Amino acid sequence: MAVLNAEEIKRLKKREALGYVFAAVSAAAFVYFAVCFAAAQIMDLPALRLSTLICAPIIAAVSAAVSAYCNLKYGGKTEKLVEEYVRAVFLENASLMHPEKEILNFAFNFTQDKIILKVNKFKEEIIFDFSAFGKLSAFTRPTVSAAVANRLSHTFCLLAERGAKYKTVSYTACDGVKEGKPVYIILNGIPDKKAYRAYLKTK
Repeated sequence: MAVLNAEEIKRLKKREALGYVFAAVSAAAFVYFAVCFAAAQIMDLPALRLSTLICAPIIAAVSAAVSAYCNLKYGGKTEKLVEEYVRAVFLENASLMHPEKEILNFAFNFTQDKIILKVNKFKEEIIFDFSAFGKLSAFTRPTVSAAVANRLSHTFCLLAERGAKYKTVSYTACDGVKEGKPVYIILNGIPDKKAYRAYLKTK
């Protein structure tokens, strides 16, 4: 059974959070520059003006570089772990996706730490357990839902390319109160242009 490595996720999220800290430092350096340089000009303080011109840009640049490095390296690794997990869950539950049907709608239902996928009116559920992240926050939810949606698009564009016939394949998201508009992967037997372009990039 596919599972996310909670310890690895925790380690990566801590290092990714370090990037946010340095982003805040970079922003603070710009504020410091604006305030201190203006004060130096008004009060005619050459030493403050010079130190501000030297220090603030260096602090801002270094902090921004560290922030970018942390976000690219550790954020990218987290996304890769999520993508691999989503792929493994779909493989384990391939029959529950009902690829033999011509019309398919996948309903995303969110809980605090899971995405539960239901296909058409079938009772069976495909469950993606993201409890390794703790509660699915406003920052985490887009990452995990995009991984599920992208894998769905990839799967059905691939099947269509190999000769499978579908009239409509779509997915919708439900927040427990109302259901969103359907996003089409295949419509009237033709893969959606956006979904197909994304598929070609990962082919």
